[in-house]
Amino acid sequence: MNAREHDGIARSGAPLLEGTARVVRITGAVAWLEPEPSAGCGSCAAARSCGSATFALASGAGTFSRRMAARRFPVDTGADGPCLEVGDRVVVGVGEDALATAALTAYALPLAIMLAAGATAEFAASSDVATFGAMAGGLLLGLAIARRLASRLAATGSTVPRFLRHAGRDLSRNPA
Repeated sequence: MNAREHDGIARSGAPLLEGTARVVRITGAVAWLEPEPSAGCGSCAAARSCGSATFALASGAGTFSRRMAARRFPVDTGADGPCLEVGDRVVVGVGEDALATAALTAYALPLAIMLAAGATAEFAASSDVATFGAMAGGLLLGLAIARRLASRLAATGSTVPRFLRHAGRDLSRNPA
């Protein structure tokens, strides 16, 4: 049985999106992982904000470290899970359908509620002030609903990255 079957992801039939991460801390049955930048990182327009660009080091002391720490995420290793150590490189995966669900929850749902509230106010009151107020209220309501839905998705584990396999050890970080 491979790691995918052990975790139950392969049985869902959904394709997986995989990425490489490094174990930076272990607390009990939880391994904290830090995603490794891909080969294309550093050349996109968002490189400064995601913290993966090498020139982010020059923007201030500790900035790069803080950005990388903000990107850390936990993976439950469980009692009979994989044996991980700090410095291990691992491959994690999440279903493609989970990525689409998360994106729709975070972006489309608040936008749709905001636009529906604005259209309803425009139709009912025909006032720019009422429309603006309804759109602002609709956006806040949409964000609150999206937050609650996102926490439910995370609780079910459908959008949580899963350990798939070891990718190798980074001996420069933790020579053991």
